[in-house]
Amino acid sequence: MRRSPLPTQQRFSLTRLLGLPSIRGHLPLVLALCIDAIGTGLAGPLVLLYLTTVVGLPVATAGLVVTGSGVLSLAVPAVAAAVAGRFTPRTIVIFALILQSIGMAGLLLAVLPAGRALPILVSCCLLTAVGGRAFWSSIFALIADAADAAGSAGKESWFALSGMTQGVGFAVGALIAGALLIIPGSLPYVIALAANSVSMIAAAVLLARDPGHARRPAPATGDDHESGRVHRDGPYLLLIGANTLFAFCSTILAVGLPLYVVHGLDAPAWLIGPLLAMNTVIGATCQGLAVRATSRFRRIRVLVVAGLIWAAWGVVTAVLGLAPVWLVIPGLIISVLVYSIAELIHAPVSMGLASDAAPQASRAGYLSWFQYSFALATIAAPGAFAVAFAAAPELPWLITSLIGLLGCAAILVAGRGLAPRLRR
Repeated sequence: MRRSPLPTQQRFSLTRLLGLPSIRGHLPLVLALCIDAIGTGLAGPLVLLYLTTVVGLPVATAGLVVTGSGVLSLAVPAVAAAVAGRFTPRTIVIFALILQSIGMAGLLLAVLPAGRALPILVSCCLLTAVGGRAFWSSIFALIADAADAAGSAGKESWFALSGMTQGVGFAVGALIAGALLIIPGSLPYVIALAANSVSMIAAAVLLARDPGHARRPAPATGDDHESGRVHRDGPYLLLIGANTLFAFCSTILAVGLPLYVVHGLDAPAWLIGPLLAMNTVIGATCQGLAVRATSRFRRIRVLVVAGLIWAAWGVVTAVLGLAPVWLVIPGLIISVLVYSIAELIHAPVSMGLASDAAPQASRAGYLSWFQYSFALATIAAPGAFAVAFAAAPELPWLITSLIGLLGCAAILVAGRGLAPRLRR
């Protein structure tokens, strides 16, 4: 006997319990995010190894090519903001995925002697970096459009869904990469880069088939924040500055934990993998719950709490250098858990705040500029950590605590200027 369909309220009770939105009408978008993340998690960690192992570049040259491409791509968010009035976020994201796919496919030419010319390698790395930066500059505007089209009152749940989907994808890709490396020779690297190139094309095709998006509103006129002139929108610029400080705190775990565990605490190196994996699992499963738990509170206050937690995390991590040996491993577990709580509540709430604080007509451009907070933090964190660590292993964590507190102060000031625009 055929079963009758479940009532809508019962059918989606699990997603509501997890603090996630219904993806009805947006399954292609979610699948695209997951497939792209799997490909990126698979190939991303292996690009530098590919350039040194397969291509034969010196480590310093390979690092300079990859880092230089990333620095040159810093202009992309500004360009994405400038063209946001002419092209929809979906169009820009699809274009970005195609650029990345071409770049990855071009790197595969290095299996042939003619493809190992440095100009070709630089061009391919630059295409990949520009495409990646364009993707992150526009993907959140695309997700916000999807939330609007679905009639969602709060965008945090959509940003949480995207974060969880991408987190799972990155983890799966990294596991596949680890399994591939069992195979000797250059074949694992070729498979990884080829799979990443194909995954980006697949994601682009899925996004092109995603049916439901809010219409892009006509440009508004009036005040600076209403007419899209983000460079004259003081409160929003302060929001970007505050989030740069929070993003610095968010970046420090992956950058600094391996060095601190091995050289600061003299702990076993095998701890690094499980600790980072624990953070990944928490981020991939609990963002929706964090959104649900914080939905009753003002976003500014939630971000202040995240900053305070990061400040406490920095102190906890720093004092592990003074802890007895038996306390180091439990202390590291507690440290990562504390960090993960701050990251859980910061990631979706900061994007929801940035989206709602932007004028509707210029939201895509504003969110492109907002990505500078993450880009600048990602560039600054490794060097800042290394310099501070060289002075004293505990110093970078104490600096992170101070930066978290500065972020709290900055977001409170920004919140006063943004208050008239915000629902909560």
